[in-house]
Amino acid sequence: MRRRRRLRFYSQPDGLILNSLVDIALALVIGFIVSIPLFFESGIFVNAPSVAEGGASDVSDIKVNIHLLDDGGILLNEEFVTYEKLNELLPKLLARSIERKVIISTESNVQYQRVINILDLAKQYGAGELALLRIRK
Repeated sequence: MRRRRRLRFYSQPDGLILNSLVDIALALVIGFIVSIPLFFESGIFVNAPSVAEGGASDVSDIKVNIHLLDDGGILLNEEFVTYEKLNELLPKLLARSIERKVIISTESNVQYQRVINILDLAKQYGAGELALLRIRK
């Protein structure tokens, strides 16, 4: 009985095997794409001001205008209030507001921490939109 010889072919690769390298690179790219929104998302969103067309509205909305003074005073809709009084009045004004918009303006030497405290306070009481006003000199 004759035995058959099995032929074995061995071939050496001519270049680099890139299959696993491409898989790793693709996994990294997908990982970066998925994680990018997590890096840019924060609690406070900033939009640049733009010009909008004005029109007559049937509904009058209550606005919440807060102006921070250099000496520590707070103007709420053109009236002086303390921080404690602001804590009481802000939720009432936002409850009556349709847009729930808070506009914050400051004088030139107000510390950022005071502005951030007011922004946080407005967000806690349910402000829908926050606007920071900049006064040009």
